[in-house]
Amino acid sequence: MSHRKQGIEITLGLQEYLTAILRLKRRGKKVVRVKELAEEMKVKLSSVTDAAKRLSRMGLIQYEKYGYIDLTPEGEEVALRLSKREEILMKFLSEILKLDEDVVREEACWMEHGVSEATIDRLLQLMEFLSTCVDKFDERFSKYLEYREC
Repeated sequence: MSHRKQGIEITLGLQEYLTAILRLKRRGKKVVRVKELAEEMKVKLSSVTDAAKRLSRMGLIQYEKYGYIDLTPEGEEVALRLSKREEILMKFLSEILKLDEDVVREEACWMEHGVSEATIDRLLQLMEFLSTCVDKFDERFSKYLEYREC
């Protein structure tokens, strides 16, 4: 699901750049270098430069050629919203569905782009229901996965 900013579509690829910048900043980076972002995303420097120019024109990042990259307040808001969705999906996949860690991040990232806000809200409600209303859900589901017994 793409996001819109003042009538401009923020593509899935650009969304990935925003969340990658946020991840780097959460690791203690005040500002991010193009090279660091390229390493984080496992892409070429030229790809980062192209994306940075586009995000800068959209007002989502501050970027100057050969300089640093930083999120604008609006860019940070978009990145935080995307990151929160991904965190919810990661929690659902790991804690509820008990999937292996090695697939959780990739799958959550992929799902985050195609799931509506209504679905995210309902997943949160389901997770709350299972943790508060289903006695020993975690233990019982783990047993079911292992032995296929209730």
